[in-house]
Amino acid sequence: MMDGLRGPMEETKDKSGKSQVVERTCLILRELGRHGPRGARLLDLTEGTGLSRPTVHRILATLTAEQFVERTNGRRYRLSSIMYELGLNAPSPVGDPARLRPIVQALADRCGDTVYLAMRTGDFSHYLLRCEGAYPIRTHVVSANQTLHLVSGHSGRSRLASMPEDEAEDVILRATQDRKLFGEATPDSLRDEVERVRENGYGWARDVTFVGVAGLTVPVPNARGSAYLAMSISSIPQRMTQERAMDILPELKATAAEIAVMISGD
Repeated sequence: MMDGLRGPMEETKDKSGKSQVVERTCLILRELGRHGPRGARLLDLTEGTGLSRPTVHRILATLTAEQFVERTNGRRYRLSSIMYELGLNAPSPVGDPARLRPIVQALADRCGDTVYLAMRTGDFSHYLLRCEGAYPIRTHVVSANQTLHLVSGHSGRSRLASMPEDEAEDVILRATQDRKLFGEATPDSLRDEVERVRENGYGWARDVTFVGVAGLTVPVPNARGSAYLAMSISSIPQRMTQERAMDILPELKATAAEIAVMISGD
C-alpha cells in the first residue's frame, strides 16, 4: 500500500508504539462503562472521548458486530453481557480484602465506632469488611460478606452519588419495585440525600436506613471512573451527631484515600 492511502481501520502507531485503534477503542469502552446499563448516545461518546463522530461510529460498528457492545431500542449504545462474562474471569480490583483490614481497623480504633468497607456489585453493595471500635453500644445492622441493595445503606448511597445522575436514577427506579429496600427513607428523600453527597463529597444521615442508627460515608476515590468502593462509620444517633461527624470526617476521608492509593498501586 502506498503512503497516504491507508484504509480507515488500518492500524497506525504513535512514537511510543501504541496502537491508535486500540487506544481509541479503550476510550470508547471506558466511556460506555461510565454511562451504565442505560447506555450512551453517539453524541455522548464523541464529547466524552474527544474523538470525531466518524471514528466513534466506525469503532462502535465493529464492537457491535463482535457483540462487545449492543444498541438499545432508544438508539443508545451500551456494554453487552459478554463484557460481564469476561469480567468473571478478571481478578477483583480489591484483591484479598484481608490486607486492607489493618487500615480499616485503625480507623475503628481511633473513632471507637463500627467501620465498614463495601464494594459495588451491580445494583448491590457487598460488605467486604466490618471493624469494631471500643465504644460499648454498637450498631450491628450489617455483617461482613453481607450484600444489600445500594439504596439500603449509607455506603451504597455514597456510590450512587458517584455515578452519573441518569445511572443512579435508573438504580433507584429499579429499587422502587420493593419499597422495603429504602428502610425508613422514601425514594424522594433518598434522591435528596444522594444529591447532598454529590454536593458535599460525604453523606451523613440518621434514622433513614434503620431507626436508631446514624452513619457517615465517603466514596473511595477512583482515578479511572466512578467509585466502586465506599467507607462508612456507623453508630447510634446520640453519639454520631452532625457535629461529631464533621470532627471525624477528615480521618474517614484520609483512610479512604489511603485505601485508594494501596489498591491503585497493585
